[in-house]
Amino acid sequence: MNFRKIIIFILLSSIVLLTFTLIADEGHKPDWPRFKPDLILSKEGFRGVKWLTRVNEFPYKMKSYFPAMCYLRVKEDYNVFGTKARYITYTMRNNLFYGVRIDIMGRKRMEKAYENLLKLYKPVKPVRNISKTIKTFDTKYTRVWVEFPEYKSGFGTIYLWGIDRKMFPDDSKTPLYLQKAPQLVSVPGPYVPRSYVIYRKTAEIKIDGDINEKAWQDADWLDRFIDHQAPYSPPPWKTTRIKIVYDDDYIYVAAQLQEENVWGHLTKRDSVAYFDNDFEVFLDPTADGVNYFEFELNPLNMMFDMWHEVDNHRGAYADPVFDSKGLRSVVKVHGTLNYHHDIDKDWTVEMKIPLKELKQWNPDMHYPIRRGDIWRINSSRVQYMHSYTQLFPYLVPYLPCEDWVLNPTDTGDLHVPELWAKAIFSDKYSGDKDVELLKKIKRKVLKTPPPRKRIKGMVYLKGGVFTIGPDPKDPEGHSPAHKVKVPSFWMDRYEVTVKEYTDFLNKGGNDQYYSPWMMIPERCGIRKIRDGKYKVVPGRENYPVVYVSQKAAIAYCKSLGKELPTEEMWERAARGKDGRKYPWGNSPITPEKANYDFYYGGTIPVGSLPAGATPEGIYDLAGNVKEWTKSMFKPYPNGKPFMHRWLKYWFGDRPKIRWWAVSRGGGWTTQPSNMESARRDGQGFINGGFRCVKVDEKE
Repeated sequence: MNFRKIIIFILLSSIVLLTFTLIADEGHKPDWPRFKPDLILSKEGFRGVKWLTRVNEFPYKMKSYFPAMCYLRVKEDYNVFGTKARYITYTMRNNLFYGVRIDIMGRKRMEKAYENLLKLYKPVKPVRNISKTIKTFDTKYTRVWVEFPEYKSGFGTIYLWGIDRKMFPDDSKTPLYLQKAPQLVSVPGPYVPRSYVIYRKTAEIKIDGDINEKAWQDADWLDRFIDHQAPYSPPPWKTTRIKIVYDDDYIYVAAQLQEENVWGHLTKRDSVAYFDNDFEVFLDPTADGVNYFEFELNPLNMMFDMWHEVDNHRGAYADPVFDSKGLRSVVKVHGTLNYHHDIDKDWTVEMKIPLKELKQWNPDMHYPIRRGDIWRINSSRVQYMHSYTQLFPYLVPYLPCEDWVLNPTDTGDLHVPELWAKAIFSDKYSGDKDVELLKKIKRKVLKTPPPRKRIKGMVYLKGGVFTIGPDPKDPEGHSPAHKVKVPSFWMDRYEVTVKEYTDFLNKGGNDQYYSPWMMIPERCGIRKIRDGKYKVVPGRENYPVVYVSQKAAIAYCKSLGKELPTEEMWERAARGKDGRKYPWGNSPITPEKANYDFYYGGTIPVGSLPAGATPEGIYDLAGNVKEWTKSMFKPYPNGKPFMHRWLKYWFGDRPKIRWWAVSRGGGWTTQPSNMESARRDGQGFINGGFRCVKVDEKE
């Protein structure tokens, strides 16, 4: 009788799961199978908060910092384990409490903390000595990792994280995924995107999901995936890697995704693949952020392929009607799909993408590919949290995903092609080394120019009727040339600096205009001491401020009796009365005139490149940072309307069309083809800055 009940229960459960799966495939909304029992929390945690607790269910107020998994307690008690900590940092995985990092100053304090730690977290096996200064042990539900300082006054660290296999079956053996305190997050030195030489395939490739054949053995793996907010976030806890080769007609991609429990449910083509765990490929064949492609698939080999007219910040037109007829993909699961009572190894992906079809949607790309062609490429892995406490695994509802990528974009938004990896194509075959192209793609970062004496005062620009546009990177005619009337105005000679913005914050009442990202010394360099009190990292005073929103830029200008320029005013300043191509004129762009395309590995002090100034003496209108205007990214008069066709698909909670602010001038990350002064942009984060204007009221 009991056996019959078990069989009936299994059959009914299977029917329920199948029903939910069919519902999920009806349309494109994320109707996952949502069995909703309470999360079974771990029996251990930290200070009474169990592992797996949702961040909004913490018994005290938490504040999120960068990256997304980093949280701090608003009113922290630093007395812990019988001593006092300097920093206590909480890490969330998919918004579930995963672990805590505790930084303690001084060897004696660390030794005292360790004694009390052993009493609170009793080892189930003997403590292991990894080195002279590192010890580790496990309880039933927690892994403990202790690093003692090498010197008496040095920093020591205690790491605690959950290893309860109900939810964390993929626990790491080292403190892989525990975030540093924001005050400790710094990666000195210049930043450049990853770059690769892509070679021709050496043998035929059969698309069957098996990536061990000769053509793939001859090809090198690209770098392992990192978190989308790297280098300021810990590495992923699963390995993801890809290979890319090509021939005259196709580009080929092989991928390996480590996964202990392979799971998926979407089967209808062009369902939004990232509502499952998925693998994604991004290709920009002209390296200019125009007419690029996205391919997403899940472990069931459900393909979601898209063409993007432009990026999300410029009225994105992601066309899901684009279906590559010649595309072939196969997924191979090394384990058992949708069965969590064993441990899987991984799932592998094999794809071939027809170049001829890409050429139809991006007419400027070369087909066949030529030696020296530069593309921007990226690849992503979306990873959700699943519960393994039920008969069937289920995706934990309403939790965000992790996003691991080939090259980070520093924004959480992958649709910023200028921050993708660079790929240059060789006519040599995999296994060869193209020394010439390797040198070209991995060029040396230029030294920051020496400081220059600043010229005081603003620059006066006479108003009148001028022609602005067309946007040279507007493939569909949204921003045609047209005449505008611009008032006479004064414009700042230089972009607003870190020191100037810090002075604004220190006036009081402006804390809302501070971003924690600004504390990163090599990117910006503004430390928050307390509300209303900020300090500049020494040496960063004359660098342009970044991580500024349009709203914050407007507030800053207003505090000085000024305003942000409209994009018409900005283009008048950059192109002059004669409609020149660049601020300095029509001669080609070079690193001596502008800071762009990662030549300097970051921002440089304002006014460092006088060769790029306008004839009137305005500096850095091309490069360094993108400059906010007070205009919104809408079509120009008589321009083709934006379709916002991607709103047909459920891409998050966006019930209304969102217009982005216009930024101008390009930044230190911008591709050379996108540096003309008439180009409209709508993105600024890692490189979002501004300058002010003042309208001549006498006219």
